[in-house]
Amino acid sequence: MAAESENGLPARLSALDAAVNGGTTPPGEASWEDGHARWELYRRAAEQPAAHALLLDAVRAETDGPLASALVVLMLEKTPVAAHGSWTAALDPEVRDFAERRSGELAVLESLDRSASVHDAEDVGAWSDWLQLRVAQSREESRLPVLDLLAEHGRTKRIRRTAAESAAGLRKA
Repeated sequence: MAAESENGLPARLSALDAAVNGGTTPPGEASWEDGHARWELYRRAAEQPAAHALLLDAVRAETDGPLASALVVLMLEKTPVAAHGSWTAALDPEVRDFAERRSGELAVLESLDRSASVHDAEDVGAWSDWLQLRVAQSREESRLPVLDLLAEHGRTKRIRRTAAESAAGLRKA
C-alpha cells in the first residue's frame, strides 16, 4: 500500500470509516489493503448522504481504477445529474469513459421525468441496452409514448417485451 500512502488514501479511508462506522474498523493500513474491504466501506458510505463529501475525497485518492469507477457509477444513481461532473472528474481519465456514459444515460432518464418530450425510433435506437431496458421497466404514464417506441423498436426481444408489458399495464390502470 506504499502508493496509497503517498496519496493519502489510508488517512482518507480512516476519516470515512470514522464518519460511517464510528471508527470501529481495526486501526492500521493493513485493513484497507484489500479492495473488498474498501468496497464495503464505500458501499456503506454511499448510503449515508452526510458521508458523500468524504467519499468523493476517497475516490480522488483511490488507486484501484475499476474500484473507483464502480463506486462513481453507484454514486451517479444516488445524486442529481447536476452533481455528476464532480464524481466523474474524480476518476482517472483512463477509467472515466464508462462513468461519463452512464451519467449521460441517467440524464436522459431525468429528462424523461421532467418532460413528455417525444422521441423517435432513431433516438431510442441510439440508447444503450441498459438505458432501453431501464426505460422499458418504467411504470410512469408520462413515458407511455417512449414505451410504445421501445415495444416496437427496442434492440432486444427482452426490451420489446418488457416495454410492451409496461405500456399495457399503464393502459389497464
